[in-house]
Amino acid sequence: MTDSRGEGAATHRAAAMATPAPAGPGGAGPEAPSRAAIIFRATRPQYLPTSVVPALAGALAAIGIAEANWAVLPLALLALLCVHAGTDVINDTEDAARGVDSPDKIDNSRVFTTGLMSIAEGRRLALAFFAAAFVLGLVMVAIQGPALLLVGVIGIVGGWGYSAGPRPLKFAGLGETSIIFLMGPLMTQGAYTAVTGDPFHAPAFWVGFAPGLLIAATVSGNNLSDIPGDRGAGVRTLAVRLGFDNARILYLGLLALTYATPVVVWLAGLFDAPILLPLLTLPLATGRIEQVRTAREEGSELLTTLPLRTAQLHLLFSVLLVAGVVLSRI
Repeated sequence: MTDSRGEGAATHRAAAMATPAPAGPGGAGPEAPSRAAIIFRATRPQYLPTSVVPALAGALAAIGIAEANWAVLPLALLALLCVHAGTDVINDTEDAARGVDSPDKIDNSRVFTTGLMSIAEGRRLALAFFAAAFVLGLVMVAIQGPALLLVGVIGIVGGWGYSAGPRPLKFAGLGETSIIFLMGPLMTQGAYTAVTGDPFHAPAFWVGFAPGLLIAATVSGNNLSDIPGDRGAGVRTLAVRLGFDNARILYLGLLALTYATPVVVWLAGLFDAPILLPLLTLPLATGRIEQVRTAREEGSELLTTLPLRTAQLHLLFSVLLVAGVVLSRI
């Protein structure tokens, strides 16, 4: 991963856009991706399951509730996908607008840094996703009552404000702390509320801290790997503020709290023993711990794949969490 950001990022971007594409057969250039393919890529689809699967865990905590309206669940998941897609698009858009991302950064969509979509188009696309989520939310409110309205508004405003606006959360050093809630209890409780109309259910709320902490670890890993470039671009993420050594401790601490959460909710009697199934991923977590432990300096190539691998760990952890919730309720 390059450390070039700020003015360097703009130079890399201009060079990448000016370089002719390799010729295809017969001297023709490669076929340009379709508009639909570019939009899909801009949503960073590899990360979208990190919201849907934990939400399922929260919704399925309603198994056995006679008043549950399961027909609303697909609407809730679609609305959540729209919020997540809008958040990913606006994140990449604003990072490109600020010169934070260079064209060779591998853990974003590379749609905006390579000129496949303009900054203005990205902002309109993100707004469209957020608007679609809001409309779906209004439909669910009409079915299940007003409790979902607050959840939806917080999710949309939080998704936009994470990387956009005059003081984005992630650039104010609040990225990890905000995302624990936004992609943890807010999602699991929100999905439960969508199918039951109940504004609060302790098991659905507290179990959400596990995926929330783990996605915060994913963000922490990304910020840890980007410290030199973010600092050069004037971006004050929490990792930049803490420094490399303390940022490594933060990542490891988030992992530890993630694995403590299923144990705590089990000991509290909120779920039965199957909720401990995510602990089966501990061997994979030790791989991420070793990856961070052996990276001794800022900009280490060992950290390049850390965000994506942590996201993959999050997905498997969350799938087992869903299984644990189901087995605890049947």
